[in-house]
Amino acid sequence: MATLSAKVFKHHKKADGTYNVKIYIYHNSVRSYMDTEHYVTDKQLKKDLQIKDTFLLSILNRTLDNYRKAISDLGPRLDLLDVEILMNQTT
Repeated sequence: MATLSAKVFKHHKKADGTYNVKIYIYHNSVRSYMDTEHYVTDKQLKKDLQIKDTFLLSILNRTLDNYRKAISDLGPRLDLLDVEILMNQTT
């Protein structure tokens, strides 16, 4: 089963002080990340870099739910896909 979440990485901090939010996908023991159009600042993050901005979280949760639905719709075919193909199937 594939799992999805939104992640922010400290080492991805840009010169303007923002971080790009990534979609983390884990499937068949392989990790992959997709860039999003969302950027956050330190004020929108907890100390452990978890997103605390409720407005952004609601947007990201809708996006993640859409991806999860697309993955669920694959049914048993999911086991035949690697993470790279899965990313292309859900976007």
